[in-house]
Amino acid sequence: MSSPKDSVEVIPDLYQIRIPIPIRSLDYVFSYLAVDGNDNLLIDSGWPSDQSRKALESSLTNIGVSFSQVKRLVISHLHPDHFGLARLIQEQSPDSKVFMHRADAAGILKSQADFDRFIDELHSWLGTHGTPDYLLEEMLKASKETLRFFELPKPNVLVNGGELIEFGKWSFEVLATPGHTVGMICLYDKRSEILFSGDHILPTITPNVSLGPRYMGNPLGDYLDSLKGLKGLQAKLILPSHEIIFFNLRKRIQEIEYHHEERLAETLRIMAKSHSQSAFEIATNLHWNSGKWEALSPWDKRAALMETLAHLEYLKESEQIQEIRDAGSKKIGFALIKKREK
Repeated sequence: MSSPKDSVEVIPDLYQIRIPIPIRSLDYVFSYLAVDGNDNLLIDSGWPSDQSRKALESSLTNIGVSFSQVKRLVISHLHPDHFGLARLIQEQSPDSKVFMHRADAAGILKSQADFDRFIDELHSWLGTHGTPDYLLEEMLKASKETLRFFELPKPNVLVNGGELIEFGKWSFEVLATPGHTVGMICLYDKRSEILFSGDHILPTITPNVSLGPRYMGNPLGDYLDSLKGLKGLQAKLILPSHEIIFFNLRKRIQEIEYHHEERLAETLRIMAKSHSQSAFEIATNLHWNSGKWEALSPWDKRAALMETLAHLEYLKESEQIQEIRDAGSKKIGFALIKKREK
């Protein structure tokens, strides 16, 4: 059974539910339940494991709700700590509406073979960016130990952003906030001035913004644009997926923007020391709040490398650096673009 601290009534008829997850650096994820009479909406569903299922089910029972009474499920983005129990809820509440941004829904892998191909593609791609073979093997092992082909959700309501999810006293506006994933969404209730910020805005840590083989674009550019779009929002209470409930949205956005400005400047300083460097070489020389590069786990090194690549892509798009490809080895490096003297 869950303890009282695992479910908290934030305001009347709105509950925060704490669900354990097997990611050491995070430890848990928050789901949120909005209630109006017998009508219920759940935001995110926790990790696909018995431990997460028991925690979610027990908290819902303490509130007076069963899986079969979840009428609406909003999946903020396509990461397993957010969609993990969606299929279970769909099976027990077959008429439920499951909301997801169409960009993330398009990335749902449909089979174990698809998943295996994706994992192999990801690690091969990291190899082209300078990751040594021994570390690729460690990263691959860490991925397979933590991840597997989960039973994925089947969203039946695809959103783009701007839609309203209304029932009873609640009216949640869907906000498209790409960056953490291409289809990340937040929810905003204007009446209560509450923002469900998901992984988009966290109170003390910054969400991982990664470049990967299937999010090629400019994820950091998307993320920073998404932050700007929320600056004018009247939100007196921000409910994130991790850490703690917080206030002062504009101040937190400015802090995150400053963090990325500093990281971009640090990247350029490192690149100024050499003609050309791989993303891996640059990542090993950056400062990481979770510890020195050597002390990071293979899982965290992969995340750090993909975040470094997002910053490099941003600098490339802003024409501050250039990509250099070695035709023989097919390795990719980066170099500063020297400005011509006038």
